[in-house]
Amino acid sequence: MGAIALAVGLLAASLYFRPPTPPASSEPVPIPEAAADRPVPQLAPPSVAESGAAEAVPEKSAEQSVTLSNDAVEVRVSNEGARVTGVSLLKYRATVDPHSGPVDLVTLPDRGAVTLLLGPEPLRSLEAAPAEVTSTGPRHVEMRVAKSGVSVTRRVEIDESGYGGHLTVAIENRSGAVVQPKLELVFYGQERPSSAPDHFPAYSAVASVDGSVKRMPMAGIGSTGIVGGLLGHGPPTGTAHPAPVDWVGIDSQYFLIAALAPNAREATAFQGPLGADAGQSSLRLQPFEIPSGAGVERTYRLYFGPKIEAVVTAVDPHLERDIDAGWAWVRPLVVAFGGLLHWTHEHVIANYGVAIILLTILVRLVTYPLTQRSMTSMKKFSVIAPQMKEIQEKHANDREKLQEELMKLYRQKGMNPLAAMGGGCVPMLIQMPVMIALYFALQTSIDLRHAPFALWIRDLSAPENFFSIAGLPIRVLPLLMGGSMLLQQKLSPAPNADPQQRQMMTLMSVMFTFMFYQFPSGLVLYWFVSNVLGIAQQLLVNRSAMPAPTGSETPA
Repeated sequence: MGAIALAVGLLAASLYFRPPTPPASSEPVPIPEAAADRPVPQLAPPSVAESGAAEAVPEKSAEQSVTLSNDAVEVRVSNEGARVTGVSLLKYRATVDPHSGPVDLVTLPDRGAVTLLLGPEPLRSLEAAPAEVTSTGPRHVEMRVAKSGVSVTRRVEIDESGYGGHLTVAIENRSGAVVQPKLELVFYGQERPSSAPDHFPAYSAVASVDGSVKRMPMAGIGSTGIVGGLLGHGPPTGTAHPAPVDWVGIDSQYFLIAALAPNAREATAFQGPLGADAGQSSLRLQPFEIPSGAGVERTYRLYFGPKIEAVVTAVDPHLERDIDAGWAWVRPLVVAFGGLLHWTHEHVIANYGVAIILLTILVRLVTYPLTQRSMTSMKKFSVIAPQMKEIQEKHANDREKLQEELMKLYRQKGMNPLAAMGGGCVPMLIQMPVMIALYFALQTSIDLRHAPFALWIRDLSAPENFFSIAGLPIRVLPLLMGGSMLLQQKLSPAPNADPQQRQMMTLMSVMFTFMFYQFPSGLVLYWFVSNVLGIAQQLLVNRSAMPAPTGSETPA
């Protein structure tokens, strides 16, 4: 039983217990030169020689910004490189403050969210050069820049409604030489302080490579880490991913900015650092040639919005892979719990904390027969605990005789020994799939983002913070949960009078308290309420009359 309890604890720890995020400055970090094989793109327009130029790059002027908007999103596009410099989601606020503005997904303002690199000269000089805005409307902007007979037109547009869009680049070659574009769409991000409005949990560079999602967390993306530093390793240089690549972008727990490749079989990806907590994720197309007098056009499908299955699949089904709904065997429960919470919030009470409590009661009712049988078996075995202890003391030095006498006692009382060994773990093992499913439901359901419960619990998707002492957060729910676990164990009969088992269960309660300190308050609320209901059920079993164990009994 102790081994099972420990395994359960380790399983819970593996779900969420992560290393602490390194502190990040509230200002953008200086971005050093990247690895030699991946130069950092220069966004400031370079000087251009005018000699022999058929068309000159316009003189440097004040940066212009065009804002596109629909019912869901507002996108700001700079005329310098057609960079997307702002992405505001109009239906989601930045913080728990109901008066805070919409969340903006851009965390590196100097670079923006995404920009398109064109390749070697003469295209490189056109990448960030101030472009002429040739066409604009509420949901589209078109910009053109030219030099030496080569022109580049970039068009950014968003859908009439929702979170999708397109980026189209058209390159026309009227020079006397072959032009060789190497198109690379680059997304930028920086880990921000946890107190900042633009802090995003689980912020990562992300790419879908051959059907598998690859993530590189922004926190410490350019750091060697403690182990790497001790071993003398240099800073990381990033990871290249071969074709096929469906899409790349920057994502967080609830939001995604991404672009889909025009042709996945001809696309590769790169993820790498730009600083200690800043990084990039890029989508690279195969190089190609444009002969003199020809032109080429490429279009990317864009997405900037929440990670909601129905919403992302409406833009492109491949984006659904970015939603981490847990292992395949638990996903039906994740979908069911998410649906139940949403339905309860919409039709019963508009409070997700109360919805979690009602869900907990429902789970306890469904599992009541199993937990009741387990508790009853435990109580029956506690009746013969003194006899078991006497046998253990008498044959402490003879394990074979000890097992023989214990089995004899079980037969006399008509009991199955498996009930004694596993009965105490059954209630917890029953709860584990539920807890795992609810964890993923809380992590993936954006409805719970900034959803308040009561008093100081203002965000069920994040750990609570009642108050702090010297920077250490004091959280009431995890402490109550740990205390309820200890009380439930104290009330539970000890079927085999093994003090080591009691110590193991106590240790597990302490371990769970520490682990749950980092868990979303909604999940801690579920476990605490479940423990309270379990205590009430145990008290009823303990107070009920228990006949002397006779007859046969099957394992609980």
